[in-house]
Amino acid sequence: MSPPSLPRRLRIALRRRVRRHPKLLALVRLAKYGPYRGLVDDRSRDALLVRARAEGWRILYLGSGGRRQRGMINLDITWDTGPDVVGDGLCLPFADETFDAIFCESVIEHVPDPEAFLAAASRSLKYGGHWYIEVPFLCPRHADADFQRWTVEGFREALRRTGLEPVSGGAHTGPAFMLFWVLREWLSLSLSLGIRRLFPLLFWGLGFLLSPLLLLDPLLMRLPRSDGLASAFCHVARRPRPARPDREHP
Repeated sequence: MSPPSLPRRLRIALRRRVRRHPKLLALVRLAKYGPYRGLVDDRSRDALLVRARAEGWRILYLGSGGRRQRGMINLDITWDTGPDVVGDGLCLPFADETFDAIFCESVIEHVPDPEAFLAAASRSLKYGGHWYIEVPFLCPRHADADFQRWTVEGFREALRRTGLEPVSGGAHTGPAFMLFWVLREWLSLSLSLGIRRLFPLLFWGLGFLLSPLLLLDPLLMRLPRSDGLASAFCHVARRPRPARPDREHP
């Protein structure tokens, strides 16, 4: 893959400089996206990171985009986002069994064949190593290349079909975030009256106007059956050792 051009390198350098300052980065994201992420349940992610730090894991952050993670090797498919390594999850530029864990957030729905993606990327994961994956459930289409949605049970079966062993899974963003996102999209679509330049302005402004809805998720996510209205789920899976064939008796 050819190195980026000079203008792209300048953009990458500027983004990297901004990312070194968390408060500045937060302001840039607020100005660009509004209060978009919502309140999330990161307990599974945090528990895996605590174990990773204690045991000195080597971690791949697959599909880093603009979300570079400290202490991980950040990989993305383009230089524009300023990753450590440019590569494709279907053909990672690493030897087999390189990593103790792979973190992959808000990526897999943009992959045309997610099971092939999981199977291919898992080769760079050590046996016994872990995946942490965030997948969408109830949310609008959010890119031109947006192919899949999963229930929690449906994604567990996809993991098993790729040879992975599901460990845990649950809601990551809840019903309030789902309502916030759908209502924001619906109002922006309705009020823009088909005027393309008006839609993003409305979408940005409505993000602030509707943001109090996001405060409901810590309560709603405690209620029974709330995962039926979750916006996204997170899953932890393990790469098991292949079973040894039984020896034939003479």
